[in-house]
Amino acid sequence: MFVPLSPLTEKMGESMNSIMNSRRGGGLRKMIRRTDPLIRLINLIILVLLCAFAQGAWAESWDTAKVAEMNRRFRILYEAGNDSAFYRYAHEFEEYLKRTGDWKTYYVTKTNEGFYDIRRKNLFRAIRTAEYLDADVRRNNDVDYYYLPTSLMGNVYRVSHDSRRAEQYFVQALDEADDRDPKFTMFVQRFLAQMFCIKDPVKAIDYVNQSEQIAVKTEDTGALTLSKAIKVYVQFLNGNRADFEDTYYEYEQLRQQGDTAINQQYDRLVEIARLTFDGHYQKAIDKLREGRVGVDSLLVAAAIYGQAGDVENSIQAMRNKVFEMDSVFSDVQDAHYDQLATGRTLMRTREEAAASKSKVQRLTNWIIGICVAFLIIYVMGRRRLTRIIWDKNKKLRDALARAEESSRMKSAFINNMNHEIRTPLNAIGGFSNLLCQPGIKLSEKDMKDMRSRIGYNVELITTIVDEMLELSKSESEKNRRPDSDMEDVMINVLCQNLLRSAPLDSKKVETRFKTNVADDFTVHTHPSTVTRIMTHILDNAWKFTEKGYVELRCEYDQPARQVRLIVEDTGIGIKPEDRDRIFDVFEKAVDNYKEGIGLGLPISQRLASSIGGVITLDPEYTDGCRFILTIPAEET
Repeated sequence: MFVPLSPLTEKMGESMNSIMNSRRGGGLRKMIRRTDPLIRLINLIILVLLCAFAQGAWAESWDTAKVAEMNRRFRILYEAGNDSAFYRYAHEFEEYLKRTGDWKTYYVTKTNEGFYDIRRKNLFRAIRTAEYLDADVRRNNDVDYYYLPTSLMGNVYRVSHDSRRAEQYFVQALDEADDRDPKFTMFVQRFLAQMFCIKDPVKAIDYVNQSEQIAVKTEDTGALTLSKAIKVYVQFLNGNRADFEDTYYEYEQLRQQGDTAINQQYDRLVEIARLTFDGHYQKAIDKLREGRVGVDSLLVAAAIYGQAGDVENSIQAMRNKVFEMDSVFSDVQDAHYDQLATGRTLMRTREEAAASKSKVQRLTNWIIGICVAFLIIYVMGRRRLTRIIWDKNKKLRDALARAEESSRMKSAFINNMNHEIRTPLNAIGGFSNLLCQPGIKLSEKDMKDMRSRIGYNVELITTIVDEMLELSKSESEKNRRPDSDMEDVMINVLCQNLLRSAPLDSKKVETRFKTNVADDFTVHTHPSTVTRIMTHILDNAWKFTEKGYVELRCEYDQPARQVRLIVEDTGIGIKPEDRDRIFDVFEKAVDNYKEGIGLGLPISQRLASSIGGVITLDPEYTDGCRFILTIPAEET
């Protein structure tokens, strides 16, 4: 979709040209010379005013022409698909429009930037674009344009296959647009019809009927043609031949009128439906393969094969559709709906914070009153009571800080669980439904692949639950561990056992072990805790290293009575600005698209603290990451 600009005037400089005509200007100067001084002065003033008006008109014409040229280049880049060039020029164009106060053109341009984001599957960026547009529209109180960011959000959810949220935003956009933009209203109604074409055909037909009514009322033949074609699409997918015949006849009647306003965008789709209902299934498939049909080609293919009785190909088309939706949904979960969920959670947090601030303000006023009263008592020698009041005030502030931190942790937990668990559950549910679907014949290879994928996702959920349990356990064990848990352990043997747990896909990188102590060197420490800590650190090293090596070193610092276990890799490393938050819970400072919920390092840090140790990241190492676990250890 590309929203067009309003018609621009390009001939506003004509008055300037006529006034500055040399012969007419010469005649005016002669008239001034021939009149008395007073008349001459009046004529001079009139001439100055005319020139100023002409100059203003010329400047306005120049600005209008510049906007038209900039919009032309914007549209060229929109179609070219070069992200860096498009976004750079779009922001330059938008900043110019804001500086010149051309807000209407700015809103349309920003909306088109959002549609470009959606077209390129940059859904997170599209969400942010809609948020910025909504903020600008509301800041300027341009009520007539509220529907633009709302409809943009609806399109984000539409391409993400979330029909429920998409419908909510589209219905709100229709309400905001009212009767101001009939083309937009019909466009959205056709989108809604396509969204519900299979899930709720009755609702889909109702939406497309509304679009037809508006097209008839506004005498928009092109929009009426499109609405008829979408109705054909819905009836075709649902095998409703009787209604299809009526709609097809109406569509052909429109085409035979020869009106130049007729839109032929869906002619191929209508022809495919006609061929299918007439039993020419192979011709319909060949026509589908010729090019775009303007709708979901996988659903069209499934409908053709289904009516032909070709169950195997129909199932394959639907399977491809399931995989496509799963891929899109996974991408959305990784970056977009998480951001929306976080945004809504932050909104609630701000409201709660505002309420808490009000309560704190009332409480503070109450405490101030008490402090004034007790100040008199203090003067009279009651210092002890004053100290109690301040102690209570401090506890209240500490409690408020803990409550805010708890709220942040809750939001982060819900956000991460929403993403990390729902994605594997969707995969498990989808494959399980396919395996259990009666009448579906799958090859042994396909069944084995699906069982493997189900097992992998079950293991992924189990790992997430185990990490949550380990986080809870590390929280309860954050105090110093008892000395009774300590054992004598050969540190080299412990390290070598850790390296044997390397995942199979880590074989593409070299795994090294170096030590400066003898193999029989033994220290008195907590072996199980050290093993848990190092497992998390090594897992991260293998996960984020695609080539090079992962090295584990053991060093004993005899003067300090400390053992240092160093994990060094040649992976993607951590940016300097992200190093301060790598030990925060649910933070994934390296790669948000990698599996995991950001608990490995926080758990390891807490476990290290419980045995009197510490984990640090070496900032001087830049070829990857170098983590150092330092623990107190007496040589035995």
